[in-house]
Amino acid sequence: MRRAAALLIAGLLWPAAPLPAIEAKAPPAASAAGEAGESTLRRADLRVAKVAYRLALAGRPLCPGAWPLTGMLFHHLAEYEVKDRPLMVARYGLDRGPGVLSVIAGSPAARAGLVAGDVFLAVNGAVFPSPSEIAGIRERTVWRRRLEATERQLEDALRQGPAELLVLRGGSELRLRLDSLPACLGRIRLARSDQTNAFATGTYVVMTTSMLDYVRNDDELAVVLGHEMAHDILGHPATRSEEGVLAGLGIHASNIWKREADADRFGLRLMAAAGYDLDAAIPFWRRYLGKFDWFPQIFRSHPSLGARERIAADEIAAIRAGQPWRAGI
Repeated sequence: MRRAAALLIAGLLWPAAPLPAIEAKAPPAASAAGEAGESTLRRADLRVAKVAYRLALAGRPLCPGAWPLTGMLFHHLAEYEVKDRPLMVARYGLDRGPGVLSVIAGSPAARAGLVAGDVFLAVNGAVFPSPSEIAGIRERTVWRRRLEATERQLEDALRQGPAELLVLRGGSELRLRLDSLPACLGRIRLARSDQTNAFATGTYVVMTTSMLDYVRNDDELAVVLGHEMAHDILGHPATRSEEGVLAGLGIHASNIWKREADADRFGLRLMAAAGYDLDAAIPFWRRYLGKFDWFPQIFRSHPSLGARERIAADEIAAIRAGQPWRAGI
């Protein structure tokens, strides 16, 4: 069974709780900061999205390929508790297509006129798969793959250029034109969980609400997201549990520790490009990993705290000296 590449030790994140019904009766026109074009149904998701957006956009010169960045997050009917789904259908029409959860100010999504609460019906004339059908699938891994495929449907259209959207808003249909910006791969989800963790799946970064509560500021949030985004950007496979045990024994299965070191260092490069404080990295690792440093290395899929401190210190020095990024050093 494939396991997630988590921040600390090998192990699959426990399934996140289904999303509760959104309390707001209508999407807000702007955030509390008053940024034009910004809207969200959940402020925590918007905070994570904004940091990931900044990392993905600023890091583009470092990344091996371009990903179509739009500046929005989705939510889907299947992600909500069964008892809340009728409300989400009545309020937003989430049985009609993937819904817009958050829109970042100044992003292509904001410029297109999209707002939180919109629902996509079609892109370039192609309708999206039935959300009700997907929500009826019991196996989580199956419906999650189907949801992610609907998001990739939009991405594939944007890779060909600006896309024509048919959007549902307040019971009315409207047509919008959406463009994107070339950026690093930056698919993000915020999962409801009391586990203080984040992981990369190979295509998405999943961060828990507990981790979001744990970080002290957006610089520390950038440390976490930058590391996990680096795994996806560099094409690292999700780590299997048996690889973590072998790595602990000194048998570096699939060069797992090398991948972790590369993700630490590349994540710092993303932070530097985006203007985040590199000095936040080592104090964060000490606070987060210090309480686990007694954990037997045999069960770890990641280097020790001391090793990660050295990796961070060396890479920060290289960045400040103007040295280029190099993998595997």
